[in-house]
Amino acid sequence: MSKYYIKKLGFQELGSPKSDGSISRGRYMLISKKSEDFFPHLSETELNDTIILPIISPENHEKIYCSYVFHNDKFHGSLAKSPRNEYRLYLNSKIDPNRSYFKPDDIVVFSKYEGEESISTYQMILIRKDQRNYNVLNTIINISPLEGGHALYNEELAFIETIANNVESITSIVIPEEVKKDVKKKQEEIKEEISTDIEGTKGANLFNSVSFRDFVLLGYQNKCAITNEAIFYDKLINLEAAHIRPKAHSGSFLPCNGIAMSRDMHWAFDRGMFAINEDYTIDVHKDVKNSLLNRFDKQKINLPIEDFFKPEPTFLKYHRENIFGLFKHAGVIRAL
Repeated sequence: MSKYYIKKLGFQELGSPKSDGSISRGRYMLISKKSEDFFPHLSETELNDTIILPIISPENHEKIYCSYVFHNDKFHGSLAKSPRNEYRLYLNSKIDPNRSYFKPDDIVVFSKYEGEESISTYQMILIRKDQRNYNVLNTIINISPLEGGHALYNEELAFIETIANNVESITSIVIPEEVKKDVKKKQEEIKEEISTDIEGTKGANLFNSVSFRDFVLLGYQNKCAITNEAIFYDKLINLEAAHIRPKAHSGSFLPCNGIAMSRDMHWAFDRGMFAINEDYTIDVHKDVKNSLLNRFDKQKINLPIEDFFKPEPTFLKYHRENIFGLFKHAGVIRAL
């Protein structure tokens, strides 16, 4: 597997900036279709397949989520004069402040770090034309078999490693408004298309276990939806992203299938000791006699402010009918 993906930024992909600094279109980075061993796989069979990628920004220690899209209408019967077949990493307002941070001919170097469950986070390093080592990177690009200003490089670049932030030093997680908009649109498409069974393969790439947790916890403002509390110490927190429809029951990583819960509440929810009704009130099972749980019976959960983070009623119904009162791990399927 390649150690770095190196990309020289072009005029058109950066919105064709004018002399006064204005731009005429959206800004993105074209990603080579031959880079599939570096970036996650995107499917031809799903129209405009999308993944939300975590990027450590060049300027600080934030993990910023960005939309990575395979524009593939060429394979879906498009009647356009020039149907698209290209990968784009979109530059949102947090990774590209004022839509002017990146300049044509800048070179961006991506490093990839595998974290929990072998899920990757991408470090982005920016080298401008007047900076030291720019020519080294430009030479790598020029001799690369990849065309259009792209290169995959296997040997360690010491000057890149010196600049790169330590992934462990990430201070915050950021979900830009543009990404929320993309997720909301994709989530609604999935819910509309699979109205009879909201789960399925469509949109399966959008999230993974790490991005699911990041989105759900931020959506609930890092507080348990049941207790409205959380225990923090440094970077430690006792919150988890609970699946409403469990993964073992074909549950998805969509944010609307997640609720932030403390570990004890998550444990009880997964075993069916309580359910959440479609009006978001808590229903503790009649056979559960526990002072901690019973104090929340019939109370309403603390909901996210933004609608697309709120629990999907279809999932809540599934949990009530298949998990509630089972008193076993959610991996168990209720007998018919």
